[in-house]
Amino acid sequence: MVSKPPLRLASIDIGSNAIRLFVGQKSKSGRVRVLEDERASVRLGKDAFSAGYIRLVTQGELERALKHFRELCEHWKVDQIRAVGTSALRDSTNSKSVIQKLRHRTGIDVKLINGHTEATLLHKAVSHAVDLSQKTALLIDMGGGSLEVVLSRRGKLSTKQSLPLGTVRLLSKVHHKPNYEEIAQWVRTPLYRLRLQLLGYKQHPVDLLVGTGGNLRALGKLCFRLGLSRSSKRFHRSHLELLTAQLFQLNLTQRMKRFQLRKDRADVILPAAVVTLEMMRIFEMQEIVVPNVGLKNGLFWEAVERKRRHARTKLDKKRAPRA
Repeated sequence: MVSKPPLRLASIDIGSNAIRLFVGQKSKSGRVRVLEDERASVRLGKDAFSAGYIRLVTQGELERALKHFRELCEHWKVDQIRAVGTSALRDSTNSKSVIQKLRHRTGIDVKLINGHTEATLLHKAVSHAVDLSQKTALLIDMGGGSLEVVLSRRGKLSTKQSLPLGTVRLLSKVHHKPNYEEIAQWVRTPLYRLRLQLLGYKQHPVDLLVGTGGNLRALGKLCFRLGLSRSSKRFHRSHLELLTAQLFQLNLTQRMKRFQLRKDRADVILPAAVVTLEMMRIFEMQEIVVPNVGLKNGLFWEAVERKRRHARTKLDKKRAPRA
């Protein structure tokens, strides 16, 4: 009997600041081998949060990125591709026509997902990377368009919220050279309200804060590179305070050179630092854990679960007695 080849799945996250591809292969033991993990710098949020629609030039960049991702998927002979669009594409007035054009020209069918679905996928991704079983954990995913927040109790998703506090969206609200307080004024009130919604008037304590997304990974790497923290995947609030002070002292070019950042990371790193620091202060968290997972990983695990359910259903039908 010939055994089936390992399942290969691809997920594409079309975010507000970039597009990400993840190709993974799941073995029978449950382990995942990463075959491809790539990022394309296409900032849909710059159009969506200023003009309200995706411009033709940006559509061209998006199309080229997806065609490249399609070629990589064909190279790896993936069994399935799942592509989703988040805040920027969701908020664009021409999202329907953009998606239809992408389907026709790339063969990739993009589905829009809302913030609550993003939060659910976030919980799924983190659950496979961090042990949440005995903790009350707060999970945050900072994208370009929105901040997804999940409260997890003993490994089970308890509450989820989506806030319009993405880094690209926040940049569109402030001056070309913003200071800390200029960004913080857009952040504090929504976060105080969020704390009340999630923790209630009794303010039950949170054991663990987990952050995902490229911005949080960048902050973790900078804290480690500067010798502030012992790991890029875990840093203290005091480390972030020191890093944030340095970031706001420099202009865009200086941040790129000093911290070895791409241009599309060197600008959004400012609101990312503000949101994370205010989140830690308001929720009284001293430390944040930053695993190397994101929405694309959640999409992968959801696809694995769907395949498993489908296979189980087929097996049950075969076993069912005939009438």
